[in-house]
Amino acid sequence: MKQILVATDGSENSRNALDEAVELAAAAGAKLTVVYVRHAQLPVLGEPVYQRSLSADLRHANEAVAIATGVAHSAGVEAEGEVLEGEPAKRILELARLRDVDLIVVGSRGRGALANTLLGSVSRDVLHHADRPVLVATRRAVRRRAA
Repeated sequence: MKQILVATDGSENSRNALDEAVELAAAAGAKLTVVYVRHAQLPVLGEPVYQRSLSADLRHANEAVAIATGVAHSAGVEAEGEVLEGEPAKRILELARLRDVDLIVVGSRGRGALANTLLGSVSRDVLHHADRPVLVATRRAVRRRAA
């Protein structure tokens, strides 16, 4: 395994995915790509409101990627970040193909036992449409490792 892609949105669930991806990358000597995909917004409320919203979204995206790459670097893992715009699952899969990654790591919502409630729509779409292995990280896996 040489390349791992991990998706983040700055949430606790994506942190679980990041922790799993960093651990795997460190063990395999793989490079990590952290991706944040923001939904495209239309300026429906007028230019000033749109610009403020866009700036806040981009600031959050860049902070989430910076934190994630910092976590990887602290663990001795080479990492780079990408902030993309569009439909998240589609853009994650496009980047995975473009970078020819060996594994995609995404987080789950972890709200229930059924697949439709356990997985968020992005993780479910990535899992079902990927042409390469996908690891869906859960909180349980993180708790089990800590024990």
